[in-house]
Amino acid sequence: MGGYVRHCVVLAFGVLGLRAQVVVNEVMPVPPTGEPEWVELFNTADSAVALEGWWIADLKSMVQLPALRLPPRGYAVLTRDTTALLEARAIPPEAVLVELRLPTLNNTTDAVVLRRPDSAVVDSLFYSMRWGRAGVSLERRLATEPAHASSNVQPSIAPAGATPGAVNSVTPLPADFALAGVVVRGLPPRLEITVRNTGEQLPQAASVTLWIAREGQWQLRQQWQLPVLFPGEQRTVGEELGSLFSAQEMGRRYRYRAAVTAAEDQRRWNDTSEGELFASAELLPVRINEILYEPHPGEPEFVELVNLHRDTVDLAGWTLEDASGRLVRIGEGIRIAPGQFAVIASDSTITTKHPQAKTNLNTSTNLMLNNDGDLLLLRDPNGVVVDSLYYLPSWHDPFLSGATRGISLEKLNPALPSAAASSWSSCGAPEGATPGLPNSIAVPLSGGGEVQVAPAPFRLHAGQRAYCLVQYHLPFRQALLTARVYSEQGELVRTLAHVTYTAAEGSLVWDGRTEQGEMVPPGAYILLLEARDRESGREYRSRSLIVVTQ
Repeated sequence: MGGYVRHCVVLAFGVLGLRAQVVVNEVMPVPPTGEPEWVELFNTADSAVALEGWWIADLKSMVQLPALRLPPRGYAVLTRDTTALLEARAIPPEAVLVELRLPTLNNTTDAVVLRRPDSAVVDSLFYSMRWGRAGVSLERRLATEPAHASSNVQPSIAPAGATPGAVNSVTPLPADFALAGVVVRGLPPRLEITVRNTGEQLPQAASVTLWIAREGQWQLRQQWQLPVLFPGEQRTVGEELGSLFSAQEMGRRYRYRAAVTAAEDQRRWNDTSEGELFASAELLPVRINEILYEPHPGEPEFVELVNLHRDTVDLAGWTLEDASGRLVRIGEGIRIAPGQFAVIASDSTITTKHPQAKTNLNTSTNLMLNNDGDLLLLRDPNGVVVDSLYYLPSWHDPFLSGATRGISLEKLNPALPSAAASSWSSCGAPEGATPGLPNSIAVPLSGGGEVQVAPAPFRLHAGQRAYCLVQYHLPFRQALLTARVYSEQGELVRTLAHVTYTAAEGSLVWDGRTEQGEMVPPGAYILLLEARDRESGREYRSRSLIVVTQ
């Protein structure tokens, strides 16, 4: 029977060169739950046709159509249960809806055949579910071409997964512009919107509009005019997130709506895209704050994050990556309030010893930290690196003499550069770690002023590690920073930063040692801080006194 139907298709279209007036145009062999199977017929001509006494068949059975008149360029949808279909689908009122004992369509391969009252084949559509997927209809791309291969029988691309009683979503139209994609990528992060002319007519101009939802209201953010696009041509427009969002808006999630508008566009459902984007900030202050890479047997590894932002940060979709490329993806519900912490652990047993870690806990067996050092990359949902470091066992306090199992690495202050070894030392808490709590060795930074140093005076003791923290506030949004420590005689003692990219606020650390690693003697030292504005080139210079005692 299957060979006979396929032979009839070739005869109808190939040998005689005839084109059927009524065609099998769309089928739903594997509908979603609650929706019945259905078949759509399409009248390709400009005149009506009466289908009374015609037959609809598959490879095993057939049923006769009732009295039915299909209007010019009109559609008929055949199903076993019209009530259920209307509950599941929005059928255009001009479409003819027919309830009958439709042959059961196979979930693998089958053919739907339309026959005249004398059983002569008018048209047929052969399908394989390998061409599509469950819950999505198979549509005929061109009604004028045979429907026996995936080149002309394709899965619906309509948002609803089907187009019963309407133009097929895969059928080309004379005028059709489609919004093909919306992505955020690059550094600085850039929003990119791609538009394609999927129509067949002569070129036409179009525009792209972007709205962002703020406090429940859609706000127009940007509009771009597209050049003339020929059929099949596409163009990408976009802008840096720093231009679309203010500094106060960065580091948050937003709903967006992007739309392409073109004159005489005949298909509207593919003109708009809505979704969620993360406004990546180049220097978003979420930092890696504590690392336990070598726990006691039976205890989990962990990495602690801290939020230095003024607002709560939603970490859903963020990732932590190691040197091997292994990813830990942070799930929904992990939101860090300002000054608070999130813990990424290899399993949930961390809360047995550290119950405070359960507040913002994300567990993943992919967290496998190397004991001899490893790379950690913290990325936002757009893949932008927010923080990074390569930790080493040598970051531990040397007085531990390598006995560091079960002891975490803690930052001296969360605002310090994560990649600097001088920002880290061994946890001093009896438990050996403080996930979800302020670090046991944390040194507060002084408040007020443009440049502050703490502690004052800076006490150094032979055989002990001590740190002087420098907190600065620059008059520039982004700058290149150089910071050096000089003796009273003007000799260079230590370079803390050399043409380093920084935000307006930041911190540095000095361990009281020279470039050669020698402890400086007591006395007065000068911190010279110089910054150049990244945009204007303007310069800022500050001198601070550091008094070293014993």
